[in-house]
Amino acid sequence: MLTLRPGVGVTLPGPAGLLKFGMSPAEVHGLLTAGAEVRRSRPSIRLALAQYAELRHAHDAWLSGLLYEPEWNLSAVLDGVVLTVGGGGPDSPQGLARIDLRAEEASAGPEPAVVAWDDIDLFGYPADEIESVLPAPAAVPDTAPADVMVEPLGLRLWRGGPTESAHWRGVTLVGPESGGWRTCCPGRLVCAREGDALVGIVR
Repeated sequence: MLTLRPGVGVTLPGPAGLLKFGMSPAEVHGLLTAGAEVRRSRPSIRLALAQYAELRHAHDAWLSGLLYEPEWNLSAVLDGVVLTVGGGGPDSPQGLARIDLRAEEASAGPEPAVVAWDDIDLFGYPADEIESVLPAPAAVPDTAPADVMVEPLGLRLWRGGPTESAHWRGVTLVGPESGGWRTCCPGRLVCAREGDALVGIVR
């Protein structure tokens, strides 16, 4: 089981321990390699911060997990759940600030491990049932089917595509270390300046 701890991080399964906001890339790598295979991939359909002409587009890319951050280019599979991480944005790139968890495709193996918030399996119950118990959920604009963000928790839930509309298949947890993006706008879970992560990627 992976347990979300808003404002703190994620408790990993087994002896791996707590993946905590503010950790350095080396600390995160050391923690993940203790309990999973860590992968580094080449930048694919992603741009680095300096390649975006406008900060708002980089901000949206960061929120979407599309920003290429070389030192944070990590992913690990933990019991059928793919975990990726991100730094804190402009002026604070070294502290862990974004954690993404998504269920692997069903064809990839057994059912994913439980991803829990407040003892609720976020991937195990229908999306509408989960949404009904979240504090102050709000739809994320321009997502179809609609993602949901919960600002008090720094939490964003997404379905991963129209074929997965019955259940949440992914969750993004944003921590207090993400303050570097305030140079763009006050938006923590969505870019308040209407950024477009695909600018410069899809031409």
